[in-house]
Amino acid sequence: MERNNCSQEVIRAMEEFLWALLNGGSKENVMNRLMACGEYAKPYLNVINGNDPGNTISAAVSYYQYVKLAKGELRINGNYIRGIDEDLTRPDTTYSLIIDNMVNALKAQDYVTAGFLADLAFITRSYILCVSNNGEDSCDWIRRAFNVRILILKRFSRY
Repeated sequence: MERNNCSQEVIRAMEEFLWALLNGGSKENVMNRLMACGEYAKPYLNVINGNDPGNTISAAVSYYQYVKLAKGELRINGNYIRGIDEDLTRPDTTYSLIIDNMVNALKAQDYVTAGFLADLAFITRSYILCVSNNGEDSCDWIRRAFNVRILILKRFSRY
């Protein structure tokens, strides 16, 4: 598979993996899709197997944080997640709340929670920009990416 096609396929596969992580689903289909991309997908395959993606600047590092959270290797404070609209019905308001919570987490020196909130902020901002340039229908995949992450954070955080 060409690198450009692999880049898109890896993103789709890893988003499917997050849903499997949330719901306890099978990761076999995701692994098969990634293996078709060869060396390019190696850090992502490591993540799916629960291993550190290694020395990479790829998005695999971000996905690995969610795996570590689900395995109990990381802990976040669920108080900073409460009240965040998981469906992004009002993305501007959601973005502001996430930024406020991230600042509060940083002030409390809760860097792990702040890191996850930064991830949510990035996705929310990407969704806002996508909608403003392309319309809501074109950006539904970003909304789903946000949704799965917030659901994972809510399930695996300590309240």
